[in-house]
Amino acid sequence: MAETAKHTMRLGPFVKVARPEMIEAIALAGFDLAVVDMEHVPVSQSDLYPLVLAAERRNLQLIVRIPAREEPYFKWCLDLGIRHIQVPFVETAEDVAACIRNSYFSPQGMRGMCGFVRAADFSAKPRDEYLAGANQATQLIFQIEGQRGVANLSEILEAVPKGCVLFIGPTDLSQSLGKPGQIWDPEVVGQVETIVAKCKAKGVSVGIFTDTPEGIGFWAQRGVGLIEYATDLNIFMAGAAWLRKEAKL
Repeated sequence: MAETAKHTMRLGPFVKVARPEMIEAIALAGFDLAVVDMEHVPVSQSDLYPLVLAAERRNLQLIVRIPAREEPYFKWCLDLGIRHIQVPFVETAEDVAACIRNSYFSPQGMRGMCGFVRAADFSAKPRDEYLAGANQATQLIFQIEGQRGVANLSEILEAVPKGCVLFIGPTDLSQSLGKPGQIWDPEVVGQVETIVAKCKAKGVSVGIFTDTPEGIGFWAQRGVGLIEYATDLNIFMAGAAWLRKEAKL
């Protein structure tokens, strides 16, 4: 696990090649986590199962970014035993409340209940143990990606449950500021730093995406504890380009 002088930081790539071999390779490379990107890759519920098995086999934390705040996506992931769900475009405290309602059993929420799913060992796990353990283990990662979310940040932070994460999407955030893709523009960086400071003041863990090694160090030094880096394909292409350069091909 990557460490800085002041805190522990978790690091891992987005997964565009949704194959169990890729999940195992990410673990073997020493990353802390992998983020399956259902928002931008057509990953189905059945595709997730072997990815979960591979992550468990290699003791890799698996995060799934769902495509939208719709109840079935939460249910499919949680019933498989996925505990870390990343939710795109959270803009209000009401959005946070809807995510909580779909992700936790009563009394925290009203997640659809079935004791015969994989997360419950297909009914082999005692019901009370399953329900209590599921609520304790589930972690939501709420993405702030636009100016509406920034404007409602104080209310959102008040609504975020303990142990969950507020995640900053700098690419869409840059677009919302009229500077699409310019994630290192001073205005974009300044807004991100303000969000990070507000999260830290409220005791809310914060995460971010970056696509350069320098970006990892930059945000780690500012106390960001979850950094999602580039993608599996991007890392492969960078490695291939380095190999060709070193071999003088």
